[in-house]
Amino acid sequence: MFFESRATIRIAATRKGKTMNKTFRFLIAITFVLTVTIVARNNVAWAGTGAASEQAVSPQEQTSPGLDKPEPGSVKPPPGEITACENGVKSVGGVSTLEVTNLAPGYCIVAFLRNHAFAVGRIPDGVGDVLAHITFLRIFYHGKLVHELPIEDGQAELCYATVPDKTAEMYFFDFYGPQLGERTGQPSWAPMETKLDGTVACTPAQITGAYALIGK
Repeated sequence: MFFESRATIRIAATRKGKTMNKTFRFLIAITFVLTVTIVARNNVAWAGTGAASEQAVSPQEQTSPGLDKPEPGSVKPPPGEITACENGVKSVGGVSTLEVTNLAPGYCIVAFLRNHAFAVGRIPDGVGDVLAHITFLRIFYHGKLVHELPIEDGQAELCYATVPDKTAEMYFFDFYGPQLGERTGQPSWAPMETKLDGTVACTPAQITGAYALIGK
């Protein structure tokens, strides 16, 4: 009975993983519509410096990640902050989706959302506006914040649902560069390699920093 139970658990987990991979795109597409509505009502001008925004976000930088512990027996919205220490797909607040594959032992990826009121840097002229909450992504190795996840140690992909009638692209902001000794000076949003698949836009997310869907 013990071995049969373990086999049953493994089969259930496998089926659950397959279901998540098939449905995560549909999930973010539905929840993103609600997010865009809220963002549109509260849209503000994007401007500012990294120093001002860093004061607002810095308390979260100093803590190493902990495992998600959802309460059983209840249906809740996807959490606004997630931790991935193993392969899988997780929704970040129903706004973006993080997929992790081939993750080496010792690595954990923490992702959380920030409203555009926490704007950092400048959006290049002519590319449009931020279309959803920003996803801040932090990579830890044995509890220490690191600049990047080497491709040989795992692959991370961040996805957003695209907005109808909008031309959008994924952008990256090197928010944690000064803290990690990887950058000096004031950064700006830089375009990322963007893969469009129907109503979903995805980009590799191997670097600690802020990711956003920007378009017009």
